[in-house]
Amino acid sequence: MLSWGDQREVRSLVLQIWLLLEVITLAIGTPVLALEYYWVILLAMSMKYPRNLGKSNAKLPGYPMVSILIATYNKRFVIERTLDAVAKLDYPKDRIQVVVADDSTDQTSALIDRKLADLARTGVKTMVSRRPSREFFKSGALNRAMEYVAGKYVLLLDADSVVSPDVLTKGIESLEGHPRAAFVSYRYGHYNRDYNLVTRLFALSQDIGDTISKMGAYQIDAPFSYQGGQTLIRTKDLVEVGLWSNQRIADDTDVSIKMYLAGKRGVYLSNVKIMCEDPSTLEAWKKQVARTSQGWWRCIANYWRDIVLRSGVPLRKRAGLLLMLMAPFSSLSWIIVTFLSTFTVVFNLIPSAYSIFSSPVYVAIVTIPFIISLASGAWALKVQGLMTARNVILIPLLGYASGGMLVAGSIGFFYGVFNRMGFYHYRTPKSGAEKEMTKTTYFQHLTNDRNSIVELLLGGAGILLAWFVFVQGVWFLALSMFGFGIFTLKSMNLSRHLRFSAPVRRATGVASGAGGLGGVQLQTTSAVTAGVALLLSSDSVHRILIH
Repeated sequence: MLSWGDQREVRSLVLQIWLLLEVITLAIGTPVLALEYYWVILLAMSMKYPRNLGKSNAKLPGYPMVSILIATYNKRFVIERTLDAVAKLDYPKDRIQVVVADDSTDQTSALIDRKLADLARTGVKTMVSRRPSREFFKSGALNRAMEYVAGKYVLLLDADSVVSPDVLTKGIESLEGHPRAAFVSYRYGHYNRDYNLVTRLFALSQDIGDTISKMGAYQIDAPFSYQGGQTLIRTKDLVEVGLWSNQRIADDTDVSIKMYLAGKRGVYLSNVKIMCEDPSTLEAWKKQVARTSQGWWRCIANYWRDIVLRSGVPLRKRAGLLLMLMAPFSSLSWIIVTFLSTFTVVFNLIPSAYSIFSSPVYVAIVTIPFIISLASGAWALKVQGLMTARNVILIPLLGYASGGMLVAGSIGFFYGVFNRMGFYHYRTPKSGAEKEMTKTTYFQHLTNDRNSIVELLLGGAGILLAWFVFVQGVWFLALSMFGFGIFTLKSMNLSRHLRFSAPVRRATGVASGAGGLGGVQLQTTSAVTAGVALLLSSDSVHRILIH
């Protein structure tokens, strides 16, 4: 039996531990909470977006020269489709220049030469930029190719971008109608949306991001990042900000930041799509998320001083830039707060009743992201006329996919902060969305590298700790940890990948078709229960999976 003095010391120690954990939780959670409410504002503003923007038939008084800049590296399954779509543009052929920044080392180069010859015969000016080395990768290739660009505007495309015939006329009309605008960002379309469950979920996540963060941001003139494969940009503005920074993973975000710091703005055309290929396996999607997380945090490391101190840029825009770049931090925030709370319960550092996950107020607060994510998903589907039962059921399922990406996103965060190579060399594989492509040897299955060891340890720990927490009666925390562990391990596809290798040092791919969530059935009752808890306690912005 403890004496009164000993009991007082114990209570004092418990209080100190509790206060320390609260301070850590507030320090880590406050930026995410600010991001949540910013997301609410963007959601509300997206509903006021001018729905007729880009819908009317554009009529230009003249036809300025437009350069189409396409960066490619060994994308032989998709590049022909992209160039075929360029040939069908509703724009005078003698006012179009196509410049291909080709770093390919396979037969992609021969395909490009043949297609460009076909375009040249129609009157389109063509040029190929090739280098003896891949120095600075995509950014280096784009900067080198800009030496040949002659257009007043540059349409930036990826190797898998498929344009609609009116993309130039509507984009130019929008830029001419917004004198301060430096770029027009088009909606990300999905030509393999219905390929499998993974592509359907990825398409929904991209739709939500475009609908909320871009439609909403455009409406209030707030910053948003353009995407390199769906953007028309003024050439002089691109040159004025110094083109693309070398050694940047998120080259599109890098240029977007420099544009906004220069006092420019972007226009978003929701009604004009450029179709692209979505990753068809969870492994490829997860690495893309990690790479984006790494790239955005590298941007924060390089630009935060400029963003905070830049005079002449309104405070709300600088705050918007920081909030935009903060999105990848959500995954790390969730892991730290949840694991800290778990350890305090498992090791009896504080009574389980003191855990924030035992608080009805906390549980009520963290349901807000869940409600927002449902509303965001439903609104994104409604905007595009895709509000069907088959699509609506994907909204809660999207949280399952995000649960398997929390660790990968956090790893990308650390790579970005400490300027490590990490996922720098990774490129999402493109197959042309044809099932027969899975039979080729062009793509390699993604192996579980050293990063996967971290996923394995944290996922396994999540499942083990969930049991101890559940016994203590903190059921919400237990289900959150269990859901995190289950979906982290499932995202590794251990049933197929039973080997470990050194980290990837070059661009690698993964077969399209079976795999990822194509193999993630998400059908067990326990998984569904855990997934609901994970949804309720995860950050909604991470469920959008940045892009």
